[in-house]
Amino acid sequence: MKIETERFGPLEFSPDDIIAFSSGIIGFPDESAFLLIRHGESGVLGWLQSASTPGLAFPVVSAHGLTTEYPDVPVDSAAAAAGIGGEVDDLAVLVVLSAPQGQPATVNLLAPIIVNSATRSGAQVFLEGSRFGTRELFVLPKPGEDREDREELEAVAATQEAATESGPQSPEADGTEADTPVAQGG
Repeated sequence: MKIETERFGPLEFSPDDIIAFSSGIIGFPDESAFLLIRHGESGVLGWLQSASTPGLAFPVVSAHGLTTEYPDVPVDSAAAAAGIGGEVDDLAVLVVLSAPQGQPATVNLLAPIIVNSATRSGAQVFLEGSRFGTRELFVLPKPGEDREDREELEAVAATQEAATESGPQSPEADGTEADTPVAQGG
């Protein structure tokens, strides 16, 4: 199979490469087939590219690139509730990245995308009881950096952000909507 994407150009793939989302992605209920594309040599960053809409690709981050405290609630029950179940070792957790120009990059840790690697099925779920939100600061780890170093960087970044912010901390507090991932084009 082949798709001419706006971001990556032509992509050839096998039907076995498709990750099926029976309920789509939040905001895109009709998009049910995606490809996971690695971003360069990164083992942390990637893209979920729609297999049917050339201009729709979401930047995603693997939970392995996040702090050791994430996810802070079990994902297996959320996966089972979404109908993708499976063994915990088969579940990959991805979070959508938002990086508007001139603003800090954030990730949606409240509603991650869970992929069952054994069945190639996925769902975006809400992690009930999580202490994380939809706009958590994201700092890309440097090559060779481990989670402990990353936690130190996040603590520093959070302190700097808190010291420089003058507006409300959450979108609900100021009456605006949270960042919604926008289709990425070339």
